[in-house]
Amino acid sequence: MRPLKLVMSAFGPYAGQTVIDFSQLGEQGLYLITGDTGAGKTVIFDAVSYALYGQTSGGVRDANMLRSQYADADTPTFVELEFSFRGKCYRVKRNPEYRRPAKRGGGMTKEKAGAELYYPDGRVPVTRMSDVDKSIVELLGLNHKQFTQITMIAQGQFRKFLDTNTDERSKIFRDLFHTYFFQQLQDKLKQDAVAKRNEFAEQQRRSEQALSGISCIYPAYTEQLQSFALRHYEGCVEEVLALVDTIIALDEKEQQQVAAAAAIVTKNLTALQDSLSAIDKKQQLEKYMQTTEVRIAGMQKQLEQEAAAAVQRQEALQKLEAEVSEAQKGEVELAQMQTERQQLAARQRELRQLQEMQQRYQSQEVALLQKRQEYKQACDNFNHLNELSDACFDRFLGAQAGLLAHDKLKPGKPCPVCGSCEHPQPVQLAQDAPTENDVEQARAKAEAAQKIRDGLIGEGKALKEHLELDKTLLLGKGVELLGCDDLKLIAERAQAELKDVNNKITALRLKMGFLQEKVEQYRKLAKALEQQKAADKQAEAAAQNLRQQLAGAEGQLQELKKQLAEQNELLTDVDKQKLQQEHEKLLVQQRELELQDKRLYAAIKNNQRIKQEVSGYEARRAACEAEYSLINSLSATLNGTLTGKKRVNLETYVQMHYFDKILQRANVRLLRMSRGQYELCRDKMQDADSKTGNSKTGNSKTGLDLEVKDYYSGNLRSVKTLSGGESFMASLALALGLADEVQSCAGGIQLDTMFVDEGFGSLDDSSLQQAITTLQGLSEGHRLVGIISHVHDLQEMIDKKILVRKKRGLQGTGSEVALVVD
Repeated sequence: MRPLKLVMSAFGPYAGQTVIDFSQLGEQGLYLITGDTGAGKTVIFDAVSYALYGQTSGGVRDANMLRSQYADADTPTFVELEFSFRGKCYRVKRNPEYRRPAKRGGGMTKEKAGAELYYPDGRVPVTRMSDVDKSIVELLGLNHKQFTQITMIAQGQFRKFLDTNTDERSKIFRDLFHTYFFQQLQDKLKQDAVAKRNEFAEQQRRSEQALSGISCIYPAYTEQLQSFALRHYEGCVEEVLALVDTIIALDEKEQQQVAAAAAIVTKNLTALQDSLSAIDKKQQLEKYMQTTEVRIAGMQKQLEQEAAAAVQRQEALQKLEAEVSEAQKGEVELAQMQTERQQLAARQRELRQLQEMQQRYQSQEVALLQKRQEYKQACDNFNHLNELSDACFDRFLGAQAGLLAHDKLKPGKPCPVCGSCEHPQPVQLAQDAPTENDVEQARAKAEAAQKIRDGLIGEGKALKEHLELDKTLLLGKGVELLGCDDLKLIAERAQAELKDVNNKITALRLKMGFLQEKVEQYRKLAKALEQQKAADKQAEAAAQNLRQQLAGAEGQLQELKKQLAEQNELLTDVDKQKLQQEHEKLLVQQRELELQDKRLYAAIKNNQRIKQEVSGYEARRAACEAEYSLINSLSATLNGTLTGKKRVNLETYVQMHYFDKILQRANVRLLRMSRGQYELCRDKMQDADSKTGNSKTGNSKTGLDLEVKDYYSGNLRSVKTLSGGESFMASLALALGLADEVQSCAGGIQLDTMFVDEGFGSLDDSSLQQAITTLQGLSEGHRLVGIISHVHDLQEMIDKKILVRKKRGLQGTGSEVALVVD
């Protein structure tokens, strides 16, 4: 990876937008980043690191604190880096989270952190921050820590790595070379060994706990078990299990003897129980026979009472049947009256209909008479109005000459009738002469009267037709019902017959009310008769059942007497009290034998279970012991705790391998910078001391301590005895060796840029020249090495420079950058 162009906007001390074009520095060689103290030299590398990974180089500056304090509020904060990798150009842009003026409404708002990665092939840019982080790692093959270790030898970090002890150096190597896997393996084996040892102890504990529960009632064996328990059964488990087998065999033999004794007791108990049962049976027979005799006497008495009650019921039934027969006649008569009533009601309806027809006919006669009178009045009115109309018209015609003389005759003008211009005696207009309007009104009244007269003619004709039709119907109905075709006779006969029918219906209704009461009485008597018959039938059935029960009870009584006689013959001279006492003794013996059998059974099962469990525990304990021996030996080997061996664990051993390779790379440069005087060496004496568990430094880990060999004196001494300039050269060589090894372990990734930050001020001129020569060697092979320093001699030794200076006064605030390429 080689940076091509870096753009910083409101970033760190750079208030405005600052552009650094690295392509002007060439493809290889050294260049110097120099300037005022605190002007922002290291910030340039921080910007490169932040653009790629979102983190600064040393991790001291938080990303949220990167906004320049000198920038205007409207100036955005971001870093944009163009870089080449494997011949292709990429561009990445990032901005931290910061506050800026709101575009709307005034005030301040928060600008969220963002990132963008642009590819050379024009594919869609990556715009999510997490995706950009992942894509950069995948592209370069390095994470942030590896990148800074390889490309940035940071200020103040030289001597730290040189002077650190084994524990601290081991932590650094664990992150750089991912040796934590070996540490995890060591810890896992140590944990497995402890777990297997605990499992072994647990199986031993369970076995001891199980053996402590052995059931034994034999004193000699109990003493043996107690002696084994005092030794916690250590080394004698097999002997204890053999003793358990002996105890189980003795318990089983005793259990057989108890079972035989229990069988004899059970047989004797059965015989005694039979005798006692026979006595109890005799007593039950006697008691049951007495109860049966009492029950038979009761049933006989009940049957006698039932016979007397049956005679009474029969008499009551006969009487009730006679009453029902008498009451039944009223029901027949009532039915006949209901039929007669229905016939009279039908005749009543027909006569009423005939009267209605007669009344309708009479009403129509009256209406026709009224209509004739109205017609006569209408005729008189029409004649009168018609005469008035004619008279009005005549008077109107008579008044026409007066109208003509009044309206048309003027002196000297011709008459419209005769043409004369003289008018000696014109006709005078009458005062009551009708107008044309009066004529029209008189004529309209006469015509209206004529219409009323003509309408009454039609209505009268219709009434007359309906009257004739109703008369025909009335006469037909009179002939049908009364045999009479005279209207007056029909009315008289219908009236007389209707009155007679109404009287008959009234009398019939009174008689039917009386009969209805009689019918209700009959129905009640009939229902009572049915109930009486049912009760009589039930009583007869109950009596029959009782007779059957009596017969069965008498037969049962005979059988009981026979059984009692048999029991008396069997139980001659038997003492029930003695039998009961003997029975109680046998029951006590039976319970004692059952308890003894249960105890023996429980002891046998308990000891069998213990033997089975202990056998399983011992098998698992033996397996755990073998596994623990293997795992513990392997854990001790990997954790460096084997007695009489070097106390170097696996992780440290691997780190020692990396450390030797780092020292090999570092010494190539250190020997050159020190003119063959110094060489860094791993402390071999510490390895020897680790066999006994001692260490010169007292560290918990050994194998990574460092010494320096002075070829001028031929002695080995501590790196802490080096002077300031010697320490810087040793630290620089070690840091470069570390960077080379980390780069090699990262898959052989070649980075075409490197930064070295400060530390050159402690070197004399000769050492400074050697250091610069060493760094020039790093720049071979298209590598560009930047030295961050304010040492004045370096400015004369290195032609390519990036000058960083602070702005003051009228030039503004913040820092600015200028490239110098001679």
